[in-house]
Amino acid sequence: MADQDDNDGLDEVSETPRWLDDLRPGAEGEGFFEKNLRHSLMFVKRPSDRLLVTFDNLSNVNDESVLREPWAYKFAADNGFSHLGVMAHVSDWYRDADLIQRFEALVAQGLFEGYERVVFAGVSMGGYASLVFSSLVPGAHVVAINPQSTLDPELVPWETRYENGQRQDWTLPLGDAAALTKGAGRVNIFYDPYFELDRKHVERFEGDNIRVFNCWFSNHKTAVFLRKIGALKPVMTHCIMDELTAPDFYSLYRERRSLPWYRGAVSSYFRDKGREGLADEFDKAFRKRLRRAKRKAAEVQAAEVQAAEVVAAKAAGKAPEPPVAEEEARRPRKGSHAKIKRAKVPTDGTMARIRAPENAGKKVPAKGFGLKNVIVTTMKNEGPFMLEWVAYNRMIGFTDILIYTNDCADGTDLIAKRLEELGLAQHRQNPLREGVSPQRTALRDSSRQPVVKEADWLLCADCDEFLNIRVGSGRLDDLYAAVGDADGISVCWKLFGNSGRIEYSEDLVIDQFDRGLGETEYPNFRSLGMKTLVRNNDRFAKLRVHRPLYHLDRGDIAWVDGAGKPMPDLYLDHGWKASGGFGHDYVRLHHYAVRSVDSFLVKRDRGRTNHVDDDQGISYWSNMNFNTQTDTSLRARVPALRKQLAAMMRDPELARLHREAVTWHRAKIAELRQREGWDAFRNAIIEINAAPQMQDS
Repeated sequence: MADQDDNDGLDEVSETPRWLDDLRPGAEGEGFFEKNLRHSLMFVKRPSDRLLVTFDNLSNVNDESVLREPWAYKFAADNGFSHLGVMAHVSDWYRDADLIQRFEALVAQGLFEGYERVVFAGVSMGGYASLVFSSLVPGAHVVAINPQSTLDPELVPWETRYENGQRQDWTLPLGDAAALTKGAGRVNIFYDPYFELDRKHVERFEGDNIRVFNCWFSNHKTAVFLRKIGALKPVMTHCIMDELTAPDFYSLYRERRSLPWYRGAVSSYFRDKGREGLADEFDKAFRKRLRRAKRKAAEVQAAEVQAAEVVAAKAAGKAPEPPVAEEEARRPRKGSHAKIKRAKVPTDGTMARIRAPENAGKKVPAKGFGLKNVIVTTMKNEGPFMLEWVAYNRMIGFTDILIYTNDCADGTDLIAKRLEELGLAQHRQNPLREGVSPQRTALRDSSRQPVVKEADWLLCADCDEFLNIRVGSGRLDDLYAAVGDADGISVCWKLFGNSGRIEYSEDLVIDQFDRGLGETEYPNFRSLGMKTLVRNNDRFAKLRVHRPLYHLDRGDIAWVDGAGKPMPDLYLDHGWKASGGFGHDYVRLHHYAVRSVDSFLVKRDRGRTNHVDDDQGISYWSNMNFNTQTDTSLRARVPALRKQLAAMMRDPELARLHREAVTWHRAKIAELRQREGWDAFRNAIIEINAAPQMQDS
C-alpha cells in the first residue's frame, strides 16, 4: 500500500549524495554510516545542542538510488542539527532484533548524551518507530505523523492495512508504542481524525505528555499536506527548538483553505455523506476565495509598482511628505487601556507582507521623541547583576522596566520591590509552576499590565542582554530615527564569553567581559538568536520572547533588522534566528550568557527561564562561551553607567540589598563547589573555548 509520497517535504532533490559531503574522508563532519541488510544508519554530529533522530517511511523502502538519504536530512543540515537517520530497506516496521540491539549499544556508548533535546521523528511506519525507539532515551521528544501504535494483531485486530508489517515478530521488545511513551518528553502526534484507522491508533495513547494536533481532511498523507501548505518545516522547528502550541499550529494550518486538495477532500466528505448541496456550496465558496486572493495579489503587485515610483520620485526631489493621518493612526492612543488581542489571519486567504519603513534617517528632536519604552524581563537569583542592567537600560532610554521574579533565594525579588518603591522599575511576583516556562507566563501576564498597554515600544530581554546602539549618542531615540517609522526592529545576539575570568568579581559586566564572537561569526544556531523591539500600535498583537506576533489582517508590517533592512516575509509566520544577510549597522545585542566560570555554576543551579527542563551544562557552555575577538565598544558607556549606579546606590536600603545579594552569590559558589561532581564540572568548562590569556597561563 502506498504510504505518503516519496518526498514528505522536508528535503529537496540533489544531484549528489549530500551526506557524503559530511562523512567522506577529508570532510569536516564527524559521524558514521552503517550499511546493514535490513536497515542502514547515518549519523552526522554538528555543533548543536539538538539531535534529530529520523526513521524512513514505507514509501522509501524500495529506493535503491545512490542519492538516497535519511528522511529530513537536508532539513537537519540547513538548521545545523546533529542527525541520526535510519533508512529501511524492507517493510518490517523496524521489528529487527539487530537494530534494537544497535540502538541499545548507542545509548550505552553515550551517543544521545550532551544534547539539550533529542527529538525522534517519522511518518507512518517511521512514526511508529520514532515512538518506540524514543523510549530508549528517557526524556526524548517525539514528532509522529500518521503513526501506528503497533501492528500486533492481538492488540489492534481492527487494523486491515500493512499485511507484511503484521507478519513481523511482535514478541520482540518495543512492540507497543502506546505502552512506551510514559518516560518521554513531549510526544507530538499529527493525524486526520476523520481517517478512522489512524484515529483508532491515536486513541490508544494517553498521558500528560501527549499532544495531538488534528489535521482535518489530510487523510493518511498528513506530512505531504503540511508540506504543501508550507507548515511542515515550521512545525518541525517548533517541536525541536521549543514547544509547538495549539494556536501556533492551527494558525499555520489555516493555509489549507487555499489548497485544492483540501477543497476536494472536504467536498468528497460531504458527498460521501449524501450532502450534495453542501458540497456544491463549499466548492463555490472555495473558488470565490481563490478569486479574491488572486485579485489581492494583483493589488499588492500594483502597490509595489506604485511604491517604486514614489521612491524614484523622492530621489528626484518631487515626492510629497507622507500623510500624517496614516502615521498618527498607527500610534496607540495615550491612556488607552485596550486589551492586546491575538493576531488575526485574513479570512480571504491573503497575508500581510513585510515592507521598509518610511522616514528612515530622520533627526531626533532636541527634546527627544517623548516615547514610553518598556522592557519586560524575568529574573531569578540575578541580584549581583540586576542594578547594572537596570541602570544601563534607563541610561539608553527605557522609561519603564517590568520585572517578574520567581523563587529567588538571593534577594532579587526584594531588590525589584525596592526599585519599584523608588520609581525605577515595576515588580511582579511570578510563582513557578512545574513544567511551565516562567518567561512565557510573565509575557502572558504582561499584556494585562497598564505599563505595557500604554507603552510606545516594547522589548522582552534578559538580565544578561545589553543593547549596543551604534548610531547617534547610543540611545533608543537615535535608533528609531535611523530606521524610520518601523513596527519592529530585530536585533541579533553577539555572544560574549567568560573572557578568561574564572572567579566572580563585583565589577561591571560590560567592563569585565570584552571577548566574544567576531562581528560576522556564527558558529552555531544560538549565535543567530535575536530579540525584537516592537512598536505597540494597531498591528502589534502579542509580545513573545524573540519576536512579536502581529495582526496579519491590518496591512503590511514595517519590520527591519539591526541595519534597517526589511526582514524576510517568512518571519510573519515563524523564526527566532537571524536570517542570512542580517545586518548590525545600527544595533547589536551583547549577550553575556556565561559571565565568569564561578557565576556560571550559580546559573546552572538556577536553571533556564524559558526552557525549564533543560540542563545548562557542558553543552550550553560550549555553545555560548566564545572568546575569539576583543570587543570593547561598550566601555565608552562605563563612566556614565558608574555615575547612574552611584546615584541609585545612595539609597541605603537598595545598597544593603545589593551587598546581601553579592554575599549570597559568593556563598552559593562555595557551596556548589562542595557538591559531588561540581568542581570537576568547573575544571572541565575552564578548558572549553578558553580565552587566549587562559590558554597562555
